[in-house]
Amino acid sequence: MAREAKLPANETGVRGGVIYASEQVHMSIPKAVALLGIGRSNLRLVAVDDQFRMRPDALQAAIAADRAAGRNPIAIVATVGTIVSGAIDPLPEIADVAGREDLWLHVDGAYGVLAALALPERLNSLALADSLSLDAHKWLYQPLDCGCLLHRHPDIARKTFSHSDDYVGLLSQDPTEGFAFFEESFELSRRFRALKLWLSLQYHGRRAFRDAIAEDLRHARLLAEAVEAHPELELLAPVALSAVCCRHRAKDNRAILRRVNARGRVYLSNATVRDQFALRACFVNHRTTDGNVLEIVSEVIAAAGEVND
Repeated sequence: MAREAKLPANETGVRGGVIYASEQVHMSIPKAVALLGIGRSNLRLVAVDDQFRMRPDALQAAIAADRAAGRNPIAIVATVGTIVSGAIDPLPEIADVAGREDLWLHVDGAYGVLAALALPERLNSLALADSLSLDAHKWLYQPLDCGCLLHRHPDIARKTFSHSDDYVGLLSQDPTEGFAFFEESFELSRRFRALKLWLSLQYHGRRAFRDAIAEDLRHARLLAEAVEAHPELELLAPVALSAVCCRHRAKDNRAILRRVNARGRVYLSNATVRDQFALRACFVNHRTTDGNVLEIVSEVIAAAGEVND
């Protein structure tokens, strides 16, 4: 949609275009840029600050350099909840840049945007985005295969995706019965993915989800405090949402990760933070307890004791 809004390509093919995102952007964005025909060499990875958030000054400088070189900026991808540390890009400042430069602003909120239920004051600037993606199978506790795109431009959606024939012609003028989702999205046919989410919200209510997300956020802070209190461990990144990156100060953290997961009591993933291998915990489960959280520290220390120097 951003491409068709700023540099239409559906009829004549892709004619360049530049996309901007932070160095911490999720792998799906370079993949999307490649599949759109824009090309990964036209994705600018903008520098981040000491909290792993996109720097608006570096963004503005990158756009100015591309314009000076005769290139055509199209869109900015801001991230709410980076995959490594859960950092939140400064949306108001990025939106200002997008407005001045007439660029599409997309928010990749696949992981973190649903924190708005528990932290509305921190994420009220989401309203500035042209489009926003979220994964209900992350922080709305749904099974896999439940994602969502929100946007404010149905006219651009139809311009981008509409291409039909007589055999799918609409006979009803009713705004509900006559709505053809395939004229505003990639899919011609699709299954009812929304049913599981709708049913969960109807049964539990929004407050249950808000409270569960707030608990996940608290659990991340609890783990961060436990890590900082332990002399053998160190925190590697600020805890913006529910992801916690840490390391053992003296032992091989790759070996520790393998041993922790082999022990089977807690399961951690890994990340790279400032060129250091990190042990990463991310809380997106409504059944997690304080005991589960604190067990992470004891399991890492126990695993470190089983690893040779």
